Amino acid sequence: MTAISSINKSALLSQRKTGTRWTIADALKIHADDPTTTMPLIDYDFPVIDSDVWQWDTWALRDINGRTVTFKGWYVMFALVADRAATGNTVEGWHSRNNFSYIGFYYSRTGNGSDWKFGGRVIQPGANKRDWEWSGCAVMRENTTNVIDLFYTSVNGTPAQSVPSHTAGRILADDNGVWFEGFDVCTDMFEADGVNYANIAEDQYWDFRDPHVFVNPDDGNIYALFEGNVPGMRGQYTIDSDEMGNLPPASTVPAGAQYGAAAIGIARLVSDANSGDFSRWEMLPALVTALGVNDQTERPHVVFQDGLTYLFTISHHSTFTGNSTGPDGVYGFVSRNGIFGPYAPLNGSGLVLGNPSDAPYETYSHFVDPAGYVQSFIDTLPQPGTVDPGNPQTYRIGGTLAPTVRIVMEGERTFLTEVHAFGSIFAQVAWPVSSAFDTRS
Repeated sequence: MTAISSINKSALLSQRKTGTRWTIADALKIHADDPTTTMPLIDYDFPVIDSDVWQWDTWALRDINGRTVTFKGWYVMFALVADRAATGNTVEGWHSRNNFSYIGFYYSRTGNGSDWKFGGRVIQPGANKRDWEWSGCAVMRENTTNVIDLFYTSVNGTPAQSVPSHTAGRILADDNGVWFEGFDVCTDMFEADGVNYANIAEDQYWDFRDPHVFVNPDDGNIYALFEGNVPGMRGQYTIDSDEMGNLPPASTVPAGAQYGAAAIGIARLVSDANSGDFSRWEMLPALVTALGVNDQTERPHVVFQDGLTYLFTISHHSTFTGNSTGPDGVYGFVSRNGIFGPYAPLNGSGLVLGNPSDAPYETYSHFVDPAGYVQSFIDTLPQPGTVDPGNPQTYRIGGTLAPTVRIVMEGERTFLTEVHAFGSIFAQVAWPVSSAFDTRS
């Protein structure tokens, strides 16, 4: 197997010294259909929140500490959407949705999934510097009444480019609904540097997106998590014992493992957040790498609980490499020493919630809030009785939100404990007056 290029070898070795490895041995412990780590099977006759748009990656309005907030009594969520009329309300339209995507918003009085209203586009037309808007997060700015900082991924189709970006605006509401002002100036945050994280020159399939911005309780600094890849030329990595993990004697590197190079990245803000300047960041080595295991760790996010740091990400069955395999779903790691780790894979393998074998593509893009509530969207459901659920002849497209579930985090283990209505959100803070209030179970 060819070693990585000399230009990037020192960068990769430096990265390996500081990040935690999700090893091949860890991934081999993944087991599908464990009831404590498996999404419930969704009824084929599920409801659709909005029949005019496809809806997928979703995130609730929150504060810088990660807590979900309501604004003047309204629950607010943001989502990647695409107009069904533009894409075609067909299977082909669903699968081409990323090429039509923009960030929309919804609001609800109850947050229980039954009364979400679509509010339209968030970022003003023409403000985004590139073709499409992909995933990110929306944060109420501290010490303000109604300013929201929206962090998202600005994406070009040709030439291929994805850049975490920022825009700001104001949220307003009355008894009739919610609307926004601003979100008309977008600024790039940072780009893949080819040193800490692979860029397109090194890896034509590189991932660099999905900013998740938060304050670290240990040092008070603001950081951004994001999806990245290990630096180095694609397919030319050396997989050694550190990436293999604790395997039996005579174990060898499985064929194709070198194409897995996912990383959960992190950057520290160095400009002044109070003034709304999110343009200057210090790139730091990855928190977790999946070299040899997986090529995609999307939408990383963090939960701080009981002195522990829980790091979550989502990944596909199709992006595992070598002989590693796992269901589409949410994966996670836990640290007893703060955001910079080291981390241990949750449940021994990293799997937190995977799709059931009877519906392997039913949900995706899971997001875990600080109370353990997990939102996701419905992708495709095979018709009941399908012989091969992974390759069904008849299936129903989702493009809407799945039932919200809840997990309990206990040290290095997680447990699925509750199932709630489709698209439910549970808030912890009322804005602008910060107070705990949501006691629904």
